[in-house]
Amino acid sequence: MENKNSKKIMKALVLAIAIIASASTSFAQTTKGTSNGKVSASANVTNLTVQNLGGLRFKLSFENPTKQKAQIFLVDNDRSSVYYNEYASGDAQYAKAFNLNNLADGEYTFIVQTSTEKVTQNFVIRTEINRGATLAQNR
Repeated sequence: MENKNSKKIMKALVLAIAIIASASTSFAQTTKGTSNGKVSASANVTNLTVQNLGGLRFKLSFENPTKQKAQIFLVDNDRSSVYYNEYASGDAQYAKAFNLNNLADGEYTFIVQTSTEKVTQNFVIRTEINRGATLAQNR
């Protein structure tokens, strides 16, 4: 039974990593400059990465070369619950490990907000349960 639970946990972890990695790629593509005169995220926040630390623990990091004060949120999909809220101190680099073990299955968003920009990083936590049967050997 323990082996099946370990496999379920590993499958959920691999799925979460794949989703976060794909979200990181799409996030990087959406932070390019815009033609409407707004300041782009690339002018403030660059090199956003989400690194897997194992066991639903992830490290969020980014560079803030203009050292603007940034606020970091972790919210659910409809933004009705805030699970994390911090003001980054205006350093050139930010890195923080997040333990997401206690979050229920669902869609979540990291939000990095400066005075001129608000960028988001969406991800999904989903637990998959695979049932099966194995015939026991006769003794």
